[in-house]
Amino acid sequence: MKSSINISYILVTALAVLLTFIVHEFAHYVTGELLGYSMKMTLNSVTLKEGTYNSDWHSYLVTAAGPIITIVLAFVFFYVIRKTGKVSWYPFLFFAFVFRLMAMVISIFNPNDEARLSYVLGLGYWMLPLLVTFTLLFLVIKTSKEQGYGLKFNLINYLLATVFVTGVVCLDQYVLK
Repeated sequence: MKSSINISYILVTALAVLLTFIVHEFAHYVTGELLGYSMKMTLNSVTLKEGTYNSDWHSYLVTAAGPIITIVLAFVFFYVIRKTGKVSWYPFLFFAFVFRLMAMVISIFNPNDEARLSYVLGLGYWMLPLLVTFTLLFLVIKTSKEQGYGLKFNLINYLLATVFVTGVVCLDQYVLK
């Protein structure tokens, strides 16, 4: 196995989690702003500062922007890892998967980006979340096999991601609001 967990890797994982949240939410924010709306962004949400969208399509575009950038970046990191073989890029790919997996699970209680889009496209709540999650899982599995990342390494990555997600969500809800 070409992977090891050390303090440097843990810090890269924390950075990957934080940057993934920021880039995902920033995509929502920029899309809304480009459509002419005044938006408010936190680490874990983007909302209109006031009013409502002028059209349902504007709402759908803003909703789609976050998952699209997350998926695109996952593919970028998948190819970067293939080219370089550097384990330090893996948290960025792995967390994209965990991020969308967690969004899918949360959709059981409150439909998240992909679930809302899936529903308005007439696909039910679960088609897009499942498609996105399984696509990202495929990239994680393929990378793990190619790079020799074992189950233990991936479970540690999941644990780290979960700890850092909890930190970001708590920071967003209790410190930065």
